[in-house]
Amino acid sequence: MELSFEKQDRPLAINPFRVSQSLGGVLALQGIFRSLPVLHGPQGCAESIQTVLSRHFREPIPLQNIAMQEYNLIFGGEKTIHEVLQIVFTKHKPDVVAVVGSSMTEAVGEDLPGAVRSFRRHHEKLLQDKILLELYLPDHEGSLESGYAQMTVAVLRELASRYRPGGGSKARHKDRRINLLAGSHLTPGDVMELKEIISSFGLEVIVLPDLSSSLAGHLLAGHMSLSRGGVPLDYLWEMATSGFTLAVGSSMEPAARLLKEEFGIGYQVFPNISGLEATDEFFDFLQRYSRNTVQMKYRWQRQFALDCLLDTRAAFRGKRVVAALEPDHLVSVQTWLWEAGIKALSAVVPFSTPALELVKGEVVEGDLHDLQLMAGRGADLWISNSYGEHVARESGIRFMPMGFPVLNRYGSPYSVSLGYRGMADLLNNLGNVLMNGERV
Repeated sequence: MELSFEKQDRPLAINPFRVSQSLGGVLALQGIFRSLPVLHGPQGCAESIQTVLSRHFREPIPLQNIAMQEYNLIFGGEKTIHEVLQIVFTKHKPDVVAVVGSSMTEAVGEDLPGAVRSFRRHHEKLLQDKILLELYLPDHEGSLESGYAQMTVAVLRELASRYRPGGGSKARHKDRRINLLAGSHLTPGDVMELKEIISSFGLEVIVLPDLSSSLAGHLLAGHMSLSRGGVPLDYLWEMATSGFTLAVGSSMEPAARLLKEEFGIGYQVFPNISGLEATDEFFDFLQRYSRNTVQMKYRWQRQFALDCLLDTRAAFRGKRVVAALEPDHLVSVQTWLWEAGIKALSAVVPFSTPALELVKGEVVEGDLHDLQLMAGRGADLWISNSYGEHVARESGIRFMPMGFPVLNRYGSPYSVSLGYRGMADLLNNLGNVLMNGERV
């Protein structure tokens, strides 16, 4: 089945599921220890981002806001930006701060890079051994995936601009250390699974962003104004001396390419690690790179996944699926659906990327209204974030929550959807939904 991609020309979204780029940037920064995003835009935007992230992960999300007032719109906001950054660094003492410009910042012509450069010049001592960066992530383009990827690139670009290897000589790469660039579609549970798989081959792994240690559950008491997990800054510098980079998700290729250009680190992009074939390729790469064998644990997991594939085959036969997901996530989901025997897929995405060429099925850049029209032609299963659940229920279609946000389910951030174990879990969950209409 060939890809059929269309872009809707409607002037507005009727029932949107798009998540803002700014939220994606804030999410990426949660994967760095003692980091703090600062949103430059209306106060309501910051509150909305913080609320949705907290409801999805059921964790507190640190976020500061440089609220835009009438005075700033007329005379510029550089003075306010400097005042807020001064408070942030002196009071909270973060290791990494990213000032994120919203659509409003861009619309009023605020010189955000100039304001941040000016602050750096006047506070060199305060910013010693810290990272301060800025980027525009307007809502009128892209989505969560693109904002997340751009924030990752911005952090690595700042690392490259300031990196100085010890002794002034070119850093030597450590072949037994691998950089893992984890895409926005991966849950903290997915990232933890990948870390365990890579480590099982005797390899050290540095993850960016590492949500597995920041948004996978904390029992720490009290409020913290900074991210409580993720990769530490002193460990982040070590990415420059790693022997290789693995990028999971096509959106992370620009970040991997930057590491290649700046530090000469080779890389490989895995568009997905879901389904049998893709997981086999991932394990085959790790086996060849590390020159170690696959542990018996994963051989057994593969056998179990194959058994689940056989057990659930009757539930999938002849079924039609509609889905609304980010591009990288759609590629991943379509891969294991195809292996399960579901060939009829229609989907909408919030924005288009080259990764969609890997999708077998009908893909439209649109909203949940478009997906509802697709479902009207016949569908057995609806896959999307929680924004689409009521539409699926009204249409009488069984619903499986995926993507961001999932607001009315416990444990979704900790679920595993990749590797052999993730494949088995997905097959069983999907089979239960199709066979019994059970809520996942």
